[in-house]
Amino acid sequence: MPEPSIDPPSLDLLTRYVRQAKEHAIICLDPAGIITAWLGAAERIFGHTAPEAVGQPVALIFTAEDTVRGFDRYERVLADVQSRSEDDRWHVRKDGTRIWVTGTLEAVKGDAGELLGYVKVIRDRTDLRAQVERLENQVQSLGSASTTARLFLSTLGHELRNPLGPLHTAAHIVQRLSTDPRTDKAVQVMISQVGVLARLTEDLMDVSRVQAGKIELDLTPVDLRTVLNETAYALRPSAADKGVRLECVLPEGPLPVNLDVLRFPRVVLNLVGNAIKYTPRGGTVWIKATQEGDEVLLRVEDTGIGIAPEVLPRIFDLFTQERQAKDMAPGGLGIGLTIVKELVELHGGNVQARSPGAGKGAEFTVRLPVRSE
Repeated sequence: MPEPSIDPPSLDLLTRYVRQAKEHAIICLDPAGIITAWLGAAERIFGHTAPEAVGQPVALIFTAEDTVRGFDRYERVLADVQSRSEDDRWHVRKDGTRIWVTGTLEAVKGDAGELLGYVKVIRDRTDLRAQVERLENQVQSLGSASTTARLFLSTLGHELRNPLGPLHTAAHIVQRLSTDPRTDKAVQVMISQVGVLARLTEDLMDVSRVQAGKIELDLTPVDLRTVLNETAYALRPSAADKGVRLECVLPEGPLPVNLDVLRFPRVVLNLVGNAIKYTPRGGTVWIKATQEGDEVLLRVEDTGIGIAPEVLPRIFDLFTQERQAKDMAPGGLGIGLTIVKELVELHGGNVQARSPGAGKGAEFTVRLPVRSE
């Protein structure tokens, strides 16, 4: 292949670029790695003047530990084999300051293939490295915060659970001993609120177990329709008390899945319970299911308060609660849907939420793999 010719104007342009380069250091080395030219931004980046650098080994700009490891020689060996070596590493300035550089080293050969030397082109990207390290530190901090939050939830769950048993027992004793109707009413309120605290405690324990990966499923072949019918039967009284119609629309044929029959009902109870809770009197909640290809779909739809567009992407995040939901049913912690997502994913499925907006209802879709016969 004929060598490309460079006309005088282009040669002048290249020469001026080498002299005026502000971002790239251009360093020429002989075959032994001795610096023969110190061009471009080399002095600005490394602090050495050309007379100070020329004649020195290229190890001059490498850190002491990299020189001991032979990285200054290794990049020349790699360039000999592959014609080009590329590195991102810490280098050192004249004043001892470390800088993060990206660069290439290319072997330059003569007509007969003999090695004439090397050209090293370097750019100082300490700013980029600092940004990467800052992001890495943020990720590490978030991970530590997540671990701390998980430990806090687990500890809080344990601490809350300990006094609930005695409180529940004491309330029942007072109820049996009392003959005053006013006391009976107060005790009923106590028992009801202890039940609420017990459910919140179990949610806290579950979410900490799931996020810590401490839940192992005991999968059993199940017809999903059975779980859905049982859930509908259990929740119809609360729907009736709320003035909400609960409809269960299921196919005639079975919906075969593998489920943990102790844990998966929590998914359905959470989704349907939320739909009832956040649907105003006179509204409707539907439980629907079908099979599409190799997936079984469960849909829980309602005519309730809906989900605002800005909340929808975070609806399964821990402690996320819609403002209207807080106003309509205060006291929740916003962890039920997090448990739903984690349990569904442990079953090999996924869950999605949709809503046209506030006041327009919501739909939650759970997809599970069909049980292979």
